Amino acid sequence: MQMDIIQSIVSALPLGILPFMLFLPLIAAFAVIILGSRTARAITMVIVIIEFVLSIILGLIVDPAIQLDDPTGGALGWQFTITALATGENPPVLQILLGVDGLSIVMIILSNLVVLIAAISSNHIKESKSMYYGFFLMLQSGLLGVFMSIDLFSFFVFWELVLIPMFFIIGKWGEEGAQHAAVKFVIYTHFGSAIMVISFFVLFFVAPTPTFNMVLLRNMGLSPEIQIGFALAVFMGAGVKLPVFPLHNWLPWAHVKAPTPGSVILAGILLKMGGYAFIRLGLWMIPGGFARLSIPLAILAVFTCIYAAFTAMAQTDMKSMVAYTSINHMSWVLLGVSVGAAGLASSDPVLQSAAHLAIQGAIFMMFSHGTIISVMFIMAGQLKYAAGTREITKIKGLLAKAPHMTSVFILAALAAFGLPGFSGFIAEALILFGAVTIYIWAGIIGFGIFLTVGYILWTLNRMVFSDPDPEMEIHEASRSDLIAPVLMMIPVILLGFWPDLVLNFTQSVVAFMLGGSP
Repeated sequence: MQMDIIQSIVSALPLGILPFMLFLPLIAAFAVIILGSRTARAITMVIVIIEFVLSIILGLIVDPAIQLDDPTGGALGWQFTITALATGENPPVLQILLGVDGLSIVMIILSNLVVLIAAISSNHIKESKSMYYGFFLMLQSGLLGVFMSIDLFSFFVFWELVLIPMFFIIGKWGEEGAQHAAVKFVIYTHFGSAIMVISFFVLFFVAPTPTFNMVLLRNMGLSPEIQIGFALAVFMGAGVKLPVFPLHNWLPWAHVKAPTPGSVILAGILLKMGGYAFIRLGLWMIPGGFARLSIPLAILAVFTCIYAAFTAMAQTDMKSMVAYTSINHMSWVLLGVSVGAAGLASSDPVLQSAAHLAIQGAIFMMFSHGTIISVMFIMAGQLKYAAGTREITKIKGLLAKAPHMTSVFILAALAAFGLPGFSGFIAEALILFGAVTIYIWAGIIGFGIFLTVGYILWTLNRMVFSDPDPEMEIHEASRSDLIAPVLMMIPVILLGFWPDLVLNFTQSVVAFMLGGSP
């Protein structure tokens, strides 16, 4: 009965559920700007709630066992595939093709969840609210477009669309020095994107049949040389977004200077665009190219994790420490991708099983990290409101002065270093078990775990369990300020005990890559 109601809702949506979800925030963005600041937040909250509900509905009606093999759709094809824009040629050169599989659905749900939490935590935005929420909704549309696109042309359009609103959100509503951070963000990310889009056009011209369609390109059996070249270009574009050393320098600046909701979206979902590109454009589309780069990518992932952990330990600004923690965690995604690529290229069932674990872990880490790091950034922002500073060395006795805020902060901190019972532990365990089976030396990344535990506990000891400073006034966070982080802790804890909520969606996608790689 419930499924019949859901199906009727989906059938009533104009154009179909995917185009509706994609263009609703974009249309609402213009409406918010036109109607002005008075209704901006209310309209935005309605839209982001609708989008989140629709993403859950999408997860309920799509069978994750159906795989991406036939660009025309059908029993083995992309579901909800449409041609929204085409040149009129046959086959069209430039087109927007939309579709989803289990991987896409996980990322769409994460996107709408993070955007919802960021919208709730935008209650401190008071200046130019109509413009802020207009950019906010435009950003949501761009994010969804990246995860729905099944051709390289539309993928790049939405990939770049995300930069515009994020540039203004950081630059206009951020702290002092935010303009410099916004420019740095655009330069780094656009540079990586430029290299990637050049490779898209190169691939178009060197492919046996010129096309931007990801499914057709995957099934063409591209030569090893072409795959390696494309893999390197994907590394530049996705590596900046993830980010990995030495392409990470923009991230701490952007995080520290961005407003709290901007940091939440930046860490919670924008970085996942990099991980998604590694999996979709790499493991899924050109597995042979990534298999040949497996060892250097795995080495880089281990180095980035340990480097970021040491650097986080040296930070005194809470936001900066969380930013480097984010780099630390996202390096696990790269490790899962790299060792997964090695397993995809092997006929050994043991290595293939290890690759399955590693790739599942990489996807799970993206979802887990998106939820945990969102809470960490919200709490870092709350410290500024409550104590007037984010300096770790200056805040003391937090537990005594703000027990409610501190309780959420402690839970998020425990989740951030991968304590069992939280989703981060499951993600790290899956990747580590798969990685050491393929490359035993990859277990060195475990040193990064010990460093993370050390500096987070050290931070808690200095800020939370120390004696209060009588000269510093610290206010308890209001209930409205705690709604967003408390809501986001629900999936962090739930997935720690029930990881199949995510893994069931991605199981078939990973199995398809293992069984169907050229």
